[in-house]
Amino acid sequence: MIIYGYTLAFFLLLPPFASAEIYKYKDANGKWQFTDQKPKGAEPEVVGYKSSEKKEQGPSFHVEQIKGVNYLIAQNPFHAPIMLRLESEQVPNGKKEWLVPAQESIKLFQSRGAIKGYRYRWQLGDPNISPANQSYHFPVQSQLCAHISQSFNGRFSHNKDHSRYAVDIAMDVGTPIVAARAGTVVGVKDDYHMGGVNEYFLDKANFIRVLHDDGTFAGYFHILLGTAVVKPGDKVSVGQVLARSGSSGFSSGPHLHFVIYQNKGFQQLSIPFQFVTKNEKVIEPVEGLKICDQLIPQ
Repeated sequence: MIIYGYTLAFFLLLPPFASAEIYKYKDANGKWQFTDQKPKGAEPEVVGYKSSEKKEQGPSFHVEQIKGVNYLIAQNPFHAPIMLRLESEQVPNGKKEWLVPAQESIKLFQSRGAIKGYRYRWQLGDPNISPANQSYHFPVQSQLCAHISQSFNGRFSHNKDHSRYAVDIAMDVGTPIVAARAGTVVGVKDDYHMGGVNEYFLDKANFIRVLHDDGTFAGYFHILLGTAVVKPGDKVSVGQVLARSGSSGFSSGPHLHFVIYQNKGFQQLSIPFQFVTKNEKVIEPVEGLKICDQLIPQ
């Protein structure tokens, strides 16, 4: 997700917490559907809901004065580097980019006068990395067989750069989700309880994001509300339980949306990958593939 920000002097303008009215109704097949638009030809039940979502944290800025000179300082709160672009009449050519290391502060520019308004955007990750040729362990711990319901270039929802090389793994609600590769947890969203297949739910999915040693990230999406057992900064090993499967956000049923991606030019670019079994057999994650417990390291 690319994040934009504006400042007037050095006050950051942020939108308030969202609230929504959700309608619940049964479709022609007798299945419950949820929508933020009042449906026609149905008697919906209004679900009272006020969002408890937390706005994603971003870089912070402050001005520090040293010997009469004002410095604009950027602070990166994440356990991963961020790419930052600043647009201001006070920087050369009107804009400049920096790579801000994880949990560090850097000086952006200085002025003997006041720091004027500026515009910025940022993206998690170093855009200059070269991803390793890495296979991934299966991210599901189950005594049953799980199957891949949508894979690379899937027509339903895997048709954008950020999701083109993602896989959806169908499973029962509450199935343990495990780390497919060792790394550092850099993001956890565990605050939403509903799911559906209209646009309202596109940014609602609960997730866990893990940074790997080559600078790539793994995203584990649609986790069940209240089941995340890791937090930002935690080190995780292969097979370690992260959360349990759910259907939060844009989802038609319980599954795990699993994707490997990198920051490329202020956008999330998904990367093709393969799975490896405990017998070191490499398998392509094709749609319809059924993968059973005895093949997967626990």
